[in-house]
Amino acid sequence: MVTKTALNIDTEKVRRVAEVLGTKGTTATIDAALTEIIAREGRARLLERMRSMTDEEADAILHSWD
Repeated sequence: MVTKTALNIDTEKVRRVAEVLGTKGTTATIDAALTEIIAREGRARLLERMRSMTDEEADAILHSWD
């Protein structure tokens, strides 16, 4: 779902984020930044799960493609 909205945004931050993400335009930059935050949270959850694995579980995953 997409919602049109008016926001007060620091344009310098948007410019800097656009450079980092390689995006053009405020809307594309904000969308990409939000997507990256969601992905970052997913990676953090995956790392936490990996840290809690037993050696046997990790070994089973590593060798599941053999």
